[in-house]
Amino acid sequence: MLSHTRRSSDDYEDGDGVVVLGTRAELTDYVGKVAYESLDGHRFEFAASRTEDSGPRSAQPGPGGVYFIRPDFGGLTTGPSVLIEALSRRTSYTLGYSNTQASGMWNPEIQLSYNKQEIDAIGSYGVNSSFSATFKNRFDIAGGNLTAGLDFFRETAEGRTGGAFGSGGEETLRNTGVFAQARQDLNDTFSVSYGARIDSQKFTGADGTKFSDTGVSINGTVDVRLSDTWSLNAGLASTWGGYELGEAGLVNFFTPWDYTGFTSSRAKSARLGVRFDNGTWKASAALFQTEVDDIAAVLPSGGARGELSDLKSRGIDTSLQYSWANGFARVNWTYADVEVDDATITSTAYYLGRPLGHIIALETGMELTPEWRVGGSAQIALSNDDTTPELPSYEVVNLYASYTPARYDNLELRLDVRNLFDETYYSRSADGLDNSRVVPLNEPGRTIGLTARLRF
Repeated sequence: MLSHTRRSSDDYEDGDGVVVLGTRAELTDYVGKVAYESLDGHRFEFAASRTEDSGPRSAQPGPGGVYFIRPDFGGLTTGPSVLIEALSRRTSYTLGYSNTQASGMWNPEIQLSYNKQEIDAIGSYGVNSSFSATFKNRFDIAGGNLTAGLDFFRETAEGRTGGAFGSGGEETLRNTGVFAQARQDLNDTFSVSYGARIDSQKFTGADGTKFSDTGVSINGTVDVRLSDTWSLNAGLASTWGGYELGEAGLVNFFTPWDYTGFTSSRAKSARLGVRFDNGTWKASAALFQTEVDDIAAVLPSGGARGELSDLKSRGIDTSLQYSWANGFARVNWTYADVEVDDATITSTAYYLGRPLGHIIALETGMELTPEWRVGGSAQIALSNDDTTPELPSYEVVNLYASYTPARYDNLELRLDVRNLFDETYYSRSADGLDNSRVVPLNEPGRTIGLTARLRF
């Protein structure tokens, strides 16, 4: 299989008709896949892909006279932005083996992967590369199966910056792990999943400092069937997070990175939920909480890579769906309270999370005829006063209609109308919403798209 995508456009306009600079699409994507399967089920697969985004992006001046491209910002209040050609490129290769006819105690799977991510933000250039391998086997056991194996990876983060604070460096992380995960139906009432893994890591900092550690992770979930329509589910996990590589393009920027206090992290999570399903109606609700301790600074302030943070996320996730013969309607409500070091997380806490608050999602779809299908979706974000300033609410509605000719069922023609009411808003997941120096990046206004998709 071969695939090529080329996407090009002008800068989009927000709901007020204001052109948002640096948002034009200049995307090129190549994907290739090939597979061979023998008569007795031995299957080999190879996939390669390359995605490149290279368009003018919004940049603002930083320390030492260096301009930094920040495509996640609309701009800064401290001065005007300029457009500078940028580059983001991702290359990946994957080789895999499996047996489609395997059963019993021998069902192996092998996967080798190489990935490379390049970012040229003019003021900084960074490359993340990784090589990984997984060897696992699935065993049939009473009431289910057990998957066990080993994996390893080697990752690097290397970068350089220009200007008066010209600098650079490289961090390296190696990991070897063994794991086992079982899934079983104990009887008609109880289903369980449980497992563990052991990881050993070696980390080398940009100054040559070396760290090593080993951690154990365990998890378990249980699903209890209360009746033909009701079930209860619960899960607990303690996960060793290990070390984290820093931001490649900013290694040693402004000042050499200091690894005093640098250590591995650990996460603890719990979830308790209930589900209802009678075919026509489906409903679910779950409480969740995750705590992550000793997160080392990926974007260190003053070069302090060993500055640690503790994160806590807790909330509720609910869903309600009604289905009929040729369609469905669904509503989801999620509330998440995310804190770092006992304070509400900010919208520039990169790699940690966002001040989500209350998010409501609506979705519906209906088949009018075997050829025609219509539907829509909406996202409603309630105002969040946990931050300063308060994050405003917004509502966005999208509609679509698709047509698949009866004689050409591999062809789909689709009309999309996104942001139907031309709302001017920035997404709750955007960066810098609660930062007085940041001009948030507004999302596109009303957008009409007509696409044709041919599957073969």
